[in-house]
Amino acid sequence: MKKTITGYHLGDRLDLKELKNNLTYNCIYADPTELMFEVEDSSYIGIFDYGSIVFFGVDNNTQTNIINTVRNILKLESAELKRENFDVEVDPQASYKVIFDRLIIKAISIDIAKIIMLNIAQSVALDYYIEQSNILLNQTYQFSLELEEKGKFSIKGKSLLKYIGRLLNLKNKITQNIYIFDSPNITWNDEYLNVINTDLSRELDITLRHSSLQESLNTVRENLEIFKDINQHSHSSTLEVIVIVLIAIEILNIILSKLL
Repeated sequence: MKKTITGYHLGDRLDLKELKNNLTYNCIYADPTELMFEVEDSSYIGIFDYGSIVFFGVDNNTQTNIINTVRNILKLESAELKRENFDVEVDPQASYKVIFDRLIIKAISIDIAKIIMLNIAQSVALDYYIEQSNILLNQTYQFSLELEEKGKFSIKGKSLLKYIGRLLNLKNKITQNIYIFDSPNITWNDEYLNVINTDLSRELDITLRHSSLQESLNTVRENLEIFKDINQHSHSSTLEVIVIVLIAIEILNIILSKLL
């Protein structure tokens, strides 16, 4: 038996209390950061407050309906979603194995499904944040290119401050959700669940991609600090020129008044 797990990231934090009260599916697990609903036997929905929704063995039409329902409940804007697929093969005769985008396992349980969905939720959230950081990185590269070719860059003043705010907001979102990269509580006293969680995290490159994301954001931050310093220096130089011109005009006025 094969189950397909599909994860989406909606780009916004999700109000789990509102969703729990309004979604009609059977909620089998709830905490402040995660909801788990049962659609039918061995088919589940995982909703995570940092913006990810994961479907375990749920058909595409139902996925679309649920995402639209979540958007309507929380009044979220429609936008293209980050998406990630992963397959689980359940075979009582097979040996446990995690290979690329597939997990082979003897039997499935709610806790195992929860671990799988959690890792896919983390992975698709990382995809979203990496995409956002790459946009910032590419824009920063363009400003650096302008500085190299023209000796100046086009982003200044309020636009530069808004750009810095965008970077800080993205870093704050990642910091706010940093707990998603910790091992879930249910793995602490269950060696088998811990093995599955560790193997999935390694196969999906969770830690490596998170480190790469932080490096990209640090690169953007360092560039913006340089742009800000250059901008402030340019502004100070302009003020100095204005002061010099005003002094010169005042001196000229004094000289002219004495001559006349």
